[in-house]
Amino acid sequence: MADIHFTPNAAEVAARIVEKVRINPGNYIDKKKFELLEYTDAEYLEEIDRIRDRFTPLVKICKEHGTAMRIGTNHGSLSDRIMSRYGDTANGMVESAMEFLRIAEDLNFRNIVLSMKSSNPQVMVQAYRLLVSTMQQELGHCYPLHLGVTEAGDGEDGRIKSAAGIGTLLEDGVGDTIRVSLTEDPEFELPVCRDLVRRYTQRANHAPISPVADPQKLPYSPFQFTKRESEAIGNIGASRCPW
Repeated sequence: MADIHFTPNAAEVAARIVEKVRINPGNYIDKKKFELLEYTDAEYLEEIDRIRDRFTPLVKICKEHGTAMRIGTNHGSLSDRIMSRYGDTANGMVESAMEFLRIAEDLNFRNIVLSMKSSNPQVMVQAYRLLVSTMQQELGHCYPLHLGVTEAGDGEDGRIKSAAGIGTLLEDGVGDTIRVSLTEDPEFELPVCRDLVRRYTQRANHAPISPVADPQKLPYSPFQFTKRESEAIGNIGASRCPW
């Protein structure tokens, strides 16, 4: 798989050679200069048309060569355009991917996988759940999902963050492939992946109650993070951090 950032021309060349090409919608066409941009609705639609013009050639090449595509949003590389309209949010991550996915759908290209990676497991879980809900409501079907907590770190911290993010979504019944991203030698990542998926490969007739499928049955919103309210006891609880 070719992982392409910043250079659409490179993606178009790679798509003729490799089995799958990954693009980051945050930097495939848009640039990130940490600027606050203001658009009217008409101007914003013009930006979408610009994306369509630049993205369409890659889709056609993938269709011609039977190449799969991963539309991989990263929380840390959302474009100035998305940040200006949606902020640094899971909603912005989802919309960033959906802009490209809608174009691919219009061109009848569905050989696609999506990912919503963040180094914050809470943001990552919220983004994937919101993406699944958006696809189901808008498209009527859901594309395969590649799960991962990016730049999770090393040692125990990296493993706990990966398990919290990836494991939560697997319990939802969401996810088709996973990647554990540790700041260690890559051969240490695969055993963690195996530990995470073993729970499901050895479980018969696994049928989780997915908060994405039926959020009305839950006492919380699966698409938003809010801190749990608690009572103050001594120097912990309520607004106090348990140092």
